[in-house]
Amino acid sequence: MSFFNRRLLYRIGLYSTAGIIAYSIYARANIPPETDEEYCKRKGMVKIHDQFYKYDVYEHGEMKPFVDLLTDGCDGDSFCDIDRAYQYVLKIPYKESTQSRTPADVINQNGGDCDEKSFLLATLLLQKHYRCLLIMTKEHAFLTIHLPDESKIRRPNAYVTFEGEKYYFAETTLPHGYIGQYNNIREQEVEGVFDMTSKEEIPSDKISFFTPHT
Repeated sequence: MSFFNRRLLYRIGLYSTAGIIAYSIYARANIPPETDEEYCKRKGMVKIHDQFYKYDVYEHGEMKPFVDLLTDGCDGDSFCDIDRAYQYVLKIPYKESTQSRTPADVINQNGGDCDEKSFLLATLLLQKHYRCLLIMTKEHAFLTIHLPDESKIRRPNAYVTFEGEKYYFAETTLPHGYIGQYNNIREQEVEGVFDMTSKEEIPSDKISFFTPHT
């Protein structure tokens, strides 16, 4: 092949490659920006008050045998079910993390931070369809739980109301605790509230706080 032909083929190949690259850049530049909802769905995350969290709180079969074992002997007593799950999570050591642990990770690694332990507790509760809300502050997260039977709740207690129903504090980072125990979080500190059942953020003005000091 002559020098001229080789040079011609080289230029054709070079320009073709440059054209493909240019088109790829153009195509990417013209893709509509991804919405938060699309990003969460693709990444398996949830957005709570402008922060993204790895979300693995579902009513799936993985946790059901464990929950059945944990609540064995409760015989349909809803408070027993909820308190057994709460006391189990309460005993898991608090451990900071640089990566989001799933509820299964918290069990397997025997450790989790405030939101990870709260996500685990929500996962356990959802296996039996107990409703709960995640309360977020700037530096903390904790769960509140709706109790079908409030007759065994200890006093003093703290709770929030949402749509006319009470959700009792379930702080998972206390050395010793009970459902309804106040954790010194004030209403004005709350930055976000998330319904773990419907998987939707709730406007803070739809929540009312009731603590031993109110």
